[in-house]
Amino acid sequence: MSTIESHIQSDLPLDPLHVHVPGAVPLVVDLDGTLVHSDMLWEAIALFLKAHPLRAWQLVLWLFLGKAGFKARLAGAVEIDPAALPYDRALLVHIAAERAQGRAIILATGSQRRFADRIAGHLGLFEQVLATDEAVNLTSHNKASRLVALYGHKGYDYIGNASVDIPVWRSSRTPYSVTDKPFELGDGRATLQLGTRRTGWARPLLKAVRPRQWLKNLLVFVPMLTAHALDAATALQSLVAFVAFSLCASSAYLLNDALDAQDDRMHPTKHKRPIAAGALPLSVALCASPMLAIAALALCASYDVLLLLVVSVYFVSTLAYSVVLKRLLMVDIVVLALLYSMRILGGSASTHIEPSFWLLAFSFFIFLSLALLKRHSELFNLHQQGKEKTRGRGYTTGDTVPVGIMGVNSAFLSVLIFMLYFNSSAILVLYPHPEFLLGIVPLLVFWLGRLWVMSFRGEVNEDPVLHVSKDPASLSVIAACVALAVAASY
Repeated sequence: MSTIESHIQSDLPLDPLHVHVPGAVPLVVDLDGTLVHSDMLWEAIALFLKAHPLRAWQLVLWLFLGKAGFKARLAGAVEIDPAALPYDRALLVHIAAERAQGRAIILATGSQRRFADRIAGHLGLFEQVLATDEAVNLTSHNKASRLVALYGHKGYDYIGNASVDIPVWRSSRTPYSVTDKPFELGDGRATLQLGTRRTGWARPLLKAVRPRQWLKNLLVFVPMLTAHALDAATALQSLVAFVAFSLCASSAYLLNDALDAQDDRMHPTKHKRPIAAGALPLSVALCASPMLAIAALALCASYDVLLLLVVSVYFVSTLAYSVVLKRLLMVDIVVLALLYSMRILGGSASTHIEPSFWLLAFSFFIFLSLALLKRHSELFNLHQQGKEKTRGRGYTTGDTVPVGIMGVNSAFLSVLIFMLYFNSSAILVLYPHPEFLLGIVPLLVFWLGRLWVMSFRGEVNEDPVLHVSKDPASLSVIAACVALAVAASY
């Protein structure tokens, strides 16, 4: 299958010799936000931050070189994979059909020439590429002047996507836009819609911050519950921690998805994420991420210094995880388990309830098991799809068995820690009837064992927490455990 056919999954008859139709007006296509749902400048910035996080300061210095100079320096520092871009498939179908009929297709973009040439070579659709070089930033009036010089006033049709394209549309014969609403050109004309309609990014942003993942932050209430401090003041303190961790986690999700956009586009399920799919602009994600983090830290600073310390450590850890640690074998698993436990420490910091050794030990090993379960499920699914490795990770499908073994051992080690806690001297202080807690042991064995059996069958979602939130059996076990804990308390 050819490159273009692999993108549009079409049987359009592409003529390799491509005979021009005499007198046909060329079709000029913009790249950023038009041919692709993303922007190559922000794609390059994300790749640079991912590959060179300690050199982020250089981006500021390059701005003094002007737009063209900035783009040139950035293009020389990163490599973009043209196969891992969110192309507008409907527009590709249209362009391929026009080319098959003998029409000249021109790529005219404000993106740096190095990127434009690679994309054009990958798609194999364009007769000519016009792009930004070190001297000229080919956007707006610069692009319009270049096209008029080549094809004459109204000697071309143009497909764009933004107000910066208005000068180019005005000089074109037929103006096309991929946006949902047409642009008024001020000369009695308006753009015609073509390709996939672009809509707003508010809904994709809400999806990208992953509000369902905030379920994990309910762990901040664990210190309050295990200490039996069931009063309004303590609940409010825990709620502050919940909001802070939710904002901080959403900040990390946006940054993580922005840096991993190219890898996610090659993943069987992650390619549907808003940033990877191009529904949420990288510029919005990279700006919203620090804003959410600042909001979380400001909330903590205004409330409690100890909570600020814990959330700051959590934020730095998630940042390190997103940039470096998640690509290191087993380091990513340990960090994930620690990030879960930090939520419990956050609840302790906000309420000033000292966490017990037993709680921290139990939480680390059970969350270590769930982290391993997530990686095991991902590797199992990759093996089923005939793939060997996930891009951007340190694992191969050959690691499925040892990951599974470690996960099962961690699961039942957490059960052992719970049994030892049940036999400790601290138990009688909080639970007048501790015998009810003994019923939690077989429930934990059943629940954890069932999860791992399902994982070896390939029946667990790659995120076990979300799987548990939708699994009736898991929810029933959690409810039964809570009921037993309540019974032991009275």
